[in-house]
Amino acid sequence: MSSTHIPHIPGQKRVPLRTKVTWGFGGLADNFMFNTLTALGTLVYVQHFGLSPALAGMALAFPRLIDAFTDPWIGNLSDNLKTKYGRRRPLMFFGVIACALLLPLLWTPMGAETAQNPWFSNIPFFYIVTIGSLLAVAYTLFVVPYTALGFELTPNYDERTRVIVWRMYIGLIGSVSAGWLFRLAAADTFPNLGEGAFWVTVGVAVIVLISGLIPTFGCKEDLEIETQEPIKLLPAIKYTMTNKPFVILFIAYVTIIVALFSAQSIAPLLMLHYVFNGSEKAIGDFTGWFTTLAVGLSYVSMFFIGYLSTRFNKRSAMLVGLCFVLLGTILNFFAIDPRWPWALYVVGGITFIGMQGCWLMIDSMVADVCDDDELETGRRREGMFSSVKGFALKAAQGITFGLGGYMATAAGYDPQVVDASGLDEATAVKMKALLIGFQSLGLVLAIFLMWFYPISRQRAEETQRLLEAKAGKDT
Repeated sequence: MSSTHIPHIPGQKRVPLRTKVTWGFGGLADNFMFNTLTALGTLVYVQHFGLSPALAGMALAFPRLIDAFTDPWIGNLSDNLKTKYGRRRPLMFFGVIACALLLPLLWTPMGAETAQNPWFSNIPFFYIVTIGSLLAVAYTLFVVPYTALGFELTPNYDERTRVIVWRMYIGLIGSVSAGWLFRLAAADTFPNLGEGAFWVTVGVAVIVLISGLIPTFGCKEDLEIETQEPIKLLPAIKYTMTNKPFVILFIAYVTIIVALFSAQSIAPLLMLHYVFNGSEKAIGDFTGWFTTLAVGLSYVSMFFIGYLSTRFNKRSAMLVGLCFVLLGTILNFFAIDPRWPWALYVVGGITFIGMQGCWLMIDSMVADVCDDDELETGRRREGMFSSVKGFALKAAQGITFGLGGYMATAAGYDPQVVDASGLDEATAVKMKALLIGFQSLGLVLAIFLMWFYPISRQRAEETQRLLEAKAGKDT
């Protein structure tokens, strides 16, 4: 590593509210970029374009897996870029423009008559993989440097949480809106579901463009840090993946994502054909109200888990949040039932009390890991840590898109049979058992891993003291 020590942590211990809000608007763009495909993908590609659940899952998985491997490269580029506008903001600008242009194209696949063909002769499959991959790379160009920019705003253990929470305060508006996207796309206003998805996503693209440009132009970077010498990609990955606190956090994060996101491809089919008897409008209404409940309780979760993190520490707060998520997940086995759909709201409420607080803690913990890394390496590498976290998210999501589709197939889900006679009880129970058993196992493993996360409040504050002393000595 470079022997030149960079002045410790650009930014202030207390961040002005205006800066928090300006940076937080990027969370709205992030949520729409990430959630639009999740909210519409499986149902639109299976119900309208006629792909099988397994093939739709593969089409949604491949772009995430391909893009996951570009994340470290973009993260390292963001750490080493030298421009008069900073390291982060030029990449954010190009990323948000590309996302806004690509989002509506997801719903214009060619060759719909080949949708029932095997994958190697299925034109919609290859179209979705291509556009999805371009969109995923554009998303990384925005979100990796955007996240790194937030990590750099303050060195304070608790203020980091207060900064990052603004990304969620504003971004959750995108989450609640995304929950209604399918209902809007399925409205009678549009001639079919594909047309609805296209025009709804045009509106989403406008919101993405505006909200993504606000932090791009509204936040400043400390250009002094650009004086650190560049580091090549492979050594950067090596230093990142040998940081013990980060490795524990990384594995736990992957485990949580794989566990929870395994629902993306199987749960919509289970809800549509089992709980709501095939009614697209009924599941659209449910998804909208359920997401609205999720967002409302997510604010509660952030206050609750955030309070625990300032009262005790981030690890303890994270463990409490995961226990709430695990309890809600287990109870879903009984709640997913056409006899009492209201139970889904009750059980979902238990899950949501913990979930958003967990995401908040993970981001705040990664910022603390950057200090631990600086003490070891003498460099600020928020971009690389942000990108490896992004790699974990996208690789895990890619796995779960495919996994969820194959879970449905393994349980006996056949789209032609279901269209003709509905989803029978035995297949629905198998689908529930596979989904909830897999999710619960993953969450238990994540709780076990987080028990060994080593950065306590005391360790983080001692790291700060050592870094400040070292920066003063170098000066």
